[in-house]
Amino acid sequence: MTWLTWRQHRAAAVAALLLCAALGGLLLVTGLSMHTAFGRDGVASCLSTAGRPGCQDVIDGFVAQHIGLNDQLPWLIVVPALVGMFFGAPLLGREFEHGTWKLAWTQSITRTRWIAVQLTGVGALIIALSAGLTVMFAWWRAPLDAIQGRFDPASFSLAGPSFAAAALFAFALGVLAGALLRRTVPAMAATSAGYLAARLTVEACRPHYLAPLTRVIDPVRHDRHGAFTTRDWILHTGWIDRSGHHVTGASQHRIISDAIANGTDLAAYMHQHGIANYVQYQPANRYWPFQLIEAGIFLALAVMLLAAAVWVVRKRTS
Repeated sequence: MTWLTWRQHRAAAVAALLLCAALGGLLLVTGLSMHTAFGRDGVASCLSTAGRPGCQDVIDGFVAQHIGLNDQLPWLIVVPALVGMFFGAPLLGREFEHGTWKLAWTQSITRTRWIAVQLTGVGALIIALSAGLTVMFAWWRAPLDAIQGRFDPASFSLAGPSFAAAALFAFALGVLAGALLRRTVPAMAATSAGYLAARLTVEACRPHYLAPLTRVIDPVRHDRHGAFTTRDWILHTGWIDRSGHHVTGASQHRIISDAIANGTDLAAYMHQHGIANYVQYQPANRYWPFQLIEAGIFLALAVMLLAAAVWVVRKRTS
């Protein structure tokens, strides 16, 4: 069964290995350059001594130099969808479409064992490749993460266990789609649409995995030091009054106009009228809890989808 599983999926497996090797090579070459510049240009030193003259220019220059490729990498988020389309959907869809299930499931091996071997073998390959890609990407982005934080959208979905879990979810989605639709191409389309819907839902829910923190900042004292850093995930900013109510955009414009008309400094005017700035954020130290929550969501969905696919296979009689 192991040899048969390899023969059935070797084309997709070889393509995936080549793709991962190419991406790994790109990340290695560009990553070495970025890590070297991080130390050579004094970025690490500047981050450890905040406020030193000229440091902000050094940090900004480093980010500007290396952010270009980083901005192109979020497309890797489609990799799990490709896993589901080219590994998951054909696994059962092809068997039903070509009628080979009639032979495969009438041999001495039971259909439950047949699908268990298939799912285990292909699933292990998916986890290994996605985990390797995740490790490479996390190493590559480490200098930028030291500046921007790991909650950066270009980093979070690719550099933690949630990426491998998402790939496994997409694979499970493809397997179930193939079992239900019994055609490979429609199953691939359904997998793509399903993964997109799940990804958008998860992205929308992510800020709310844990209740965000809120910091109120006096506009005169501007006492934000120690409250949050550039590595924290800033969700919302705005103004708040003495009662804790958010100040609307229209009210903000009116306050600014009144301060100008009175010839008063805006910060002083806000302070006099009980208006303060507020920041709602997720602290950087919640990165791993958020990663584990998201990975848990995808893994739970994957288990349910695979269980449903096994049930369909066991009940399949015609």
